[in-house]
Amino acid sequence: MIREIVKNNIGIIYLDRGEKINALNLDMIYEIYDILEKWKDDGRIRAVLFDSLAEKGFCAGGDLKEVYEDYLTNDDEEDKDKFFRTEFELDKYIERYEKPIISHWFGITMGGGIGLTINSDIKIADETTNWAMPETRLGFVPDVGVCKEISKLPQALGQYLALTGSSLGVSDLIKYDLADFYIKSSKYEEIINKLFNLSVQYEGDRLLDEFRKVLREYENKENTSKIEDDLGKIEEYFSLDSYKEIYKKLKANTKDDFAKKTLANQNERFLFMLSLQFEKYFLCKDLTYAETIDLDYEILKYSVEIGSMEEGIRVTMIDKEDSAKWPIRSLDEVDMAKVKELLGIDKTYEERLSK
Repeated sequence: MIREIVKNNIGIIYLDRGEKINALNLDMIYEIYDILEKWKDDGRIRAVLFDSLAEKGFCAGGDLKEVYEDYLTNDDEEDKDKFFRTEFELDKYIERYEKPIISHWFGITMGGGIGLTINSDIKIADETTNWAMPETRLGFVPDVGVCKEISKLPQALGQYLALTGSSLGVSDLIKYDLADFYIKSSKYEEIINKLFNLSVQYEGDRLLDEFRKVLREYENKENTSKIEDDLGKIEEYFSLDSYKEIYKKLKANTKDDFAKKTLANQNERFLFMLSLQFEKYFLCKDLTYAETIDLDYEILKYSVEIGSMEEGIRVTMIDKEDSAKWPIRSLDEVDMAKVKELLGIDKTYEERLSK
């Protein structure tokens, strides 16, 4: 499921689980950690490249079907949080890794795959990239520390992406500083061969700088935005001061196709976690990456405790039903005191504004 190769001082970690679009399981996480640990003090390795051998993309995220079967519904497994705890420790380890890391995003690039590589020194993407954090559909919230990056986005866009799980194209990733270089997929092998040549001569920051020069020569400017046409609507509906206001405005404007479609999207999701994610966007602006991912872990543990993760995965990936049986059914049932407790805040965003 993981293939490692060393070529001209570049250590390559290929995700190689094509039938699952590289959905990460615990064995893959352990193996990636072991490879990085082995390379840490290896003088041959001047940089690490994360790549994929799957045709459909870089990584579909964590293998949540396996999490469901091996942990959430397995009565013999007492440590229900083991997968996420181990995944998050790997992500934090990568963020601290001392050697340069380069990542290749293409096709399906979602969830845990983004978390694995979000802290890379250089993130390369191409016209096929379909980037998303779809966790609200699964009974929890965008995790793996990615909310730190989402919190840097303009308010309406950050809220829209996190609450709806909508996708971005590579043009969007470049515009909003989520990826570093946009290339044509047909040029990738040519570009990477130049990295291999550079790595014979350079290392450290100099290697990264020289490789950036190469990437600039190959930059693609074609428009692949998945949100450009909706930016006005996103601003209209998602720039409000509370999640309740967003929901009410969507519900009041169902003759608007965008509002109708987005309301249907929100009605599939767990309203407690949507309310929490609205507040989390603002909180993460003031957190470090490590603090963000630690907060993610506490929220995930709560979603396991109350069963919303199990239900979200069941309805989406196991039974593939139309609607989930969430613990609550209406916004009026959302316990905002619990939201504040989980986030460690005294006031909601709206309450802070009204001071």
